[in-house]
Amino acid sequence: MLSRLLCKRVFPLQSYLDYSSSCSILSHIFQNAFCSKVSGDSPIANKLEKAEQNVLLPKLDFLRSIGVSSDILQKIILSNPWLLQRSLENQLIPCYNFLKNLPLADKDIVGIIRRNSRILGTNVEKIATNLDALQRMGVPQSSILYVMAHHPTLMQLNCEKLKLSIDEVISLGFNPLTTLFVQAVLVLCESSKETWENKVKVYRSFGLSDAAIKFAFRAHPLCMKLSEDKITRGMDLFLNEMRWSPGIVARWPAALFYNFEKRIVPRCRVIKVLMQKGLVKEHHTLMPFLGTTEEQFLEKFVCKYKDVFPELKDVYASGLILKHN
Repeated sequence: MLSRLLCKRVFPLQSYLDYSSSCSILSHIFQNAFCSKVSGDSPIANKLEKAEQNVLLPKLDFLRSIGVSSDILQKIILSNPWLLQRSLENQLIPCYNFLKNLPLADKDIVGIIRRNSRILGTNVEKIATNLDALQRMGVPQSSILYVMAHHPTLMQLNCEKLKLSIDEVISLGFNPLTTLFVQAVLVLCESSKETWENKVKVYRSFGLSDAAIKFAFRAHPLCMKLSEDKITRGMDLFLNEMRWSPGIVARWPAALFYNFEKRIVPRCRVIKVLMQKGLVKEHHTLMPFLGTTEEQFLEKFVCKYKDVFPELKDVYASGLILKHN
């Protein structure tokens, strides 16, 4: 009954979305955002078409006016239908104006909304207070824009929690002038004490001291946002199979972020063979072969030895088999 009723009243959305998605989206909105049962004789059924015209359409018009495409709009409504309950004049437009004055271009604001549509529904005073806390510590405008573009959730956090995290990051010696500072703040804000300790335990299990873990966090704060499974798989390969020291990973924890099947495994297999053949020395950093493009890696570590070890390309290809499985 709900779907049949809504399909008769999708006209306002058809200018933004295709007909079928209009039906499903409207159903989602009224089932989840408005939490009402729609039946043929219910009050909301009789007023549904009027509500679309008077309430929803101006908000959809506003979102489209700032550059939100139909595809993005569909994703926003499906993931966060409650956004359309927020006041256009008192919430959506003031929040947009605040972001615009940072300054951010419309395309950047649309990018932020695509990553986290809830930012438009966040209290502007909260965003302003959190931004002020960062600015008071000397965080530059470039880092502020980086936070808004890539980690807008930071601006939605409890203001007091954010201030405590900033103080802790300062105590760890991070420089507010770098993006590592805001990354560290983000990690501390989003990590519970239990989650943090569990990941510390994983790193310790592979021989990293507390000092080494702190060093890795300072080198790449997001290493403490990786899942325990991803940390375990990477550390196990680097230390137990490749026989490298824990200090190598501590100096360059970004190595753990790469795709395990597509990059880490096939490249490590090649390097391991080259080391066994004495063609390359043990690496003291993972950057030369994990941090390069595939073309650069093939040129430096595969094609370079094709005359003395032509089978090397097969070693690399065997590692890539995991990629297709």
